Amino acid sequence: MANISCSHFLILMLVLSVFSVVEKAKGYQTDKYCTIILDPRTPCDLVDCRLNCYSGYNGVGKCIASKAGRTPNCVCTYNC
Repeated sequence: MANISCSHFLILMLVLSVFSVVEKAKGYQTDKYCTIILDPRTPCDLVDCRLNCYSGYNGVGKCIASKAGRTPNCVCTYNC
């Protein structure tokens, strides 16, 4: 009888842990990220871009050109 109770308990713990992982995964998918171009009229300096994005929006700044051959802009991606 004790073996059956122990195995039922282990199965219950396994099922609960799977549901916990699934709920955490759903939470990550619902996070929304926004982007904004910082200082669009000035050329992008990567160090300043990252610093301004992090200090202003707690995000990640990257220098990205809208088209090949154009001057890159500072694009900040942050959690809305």
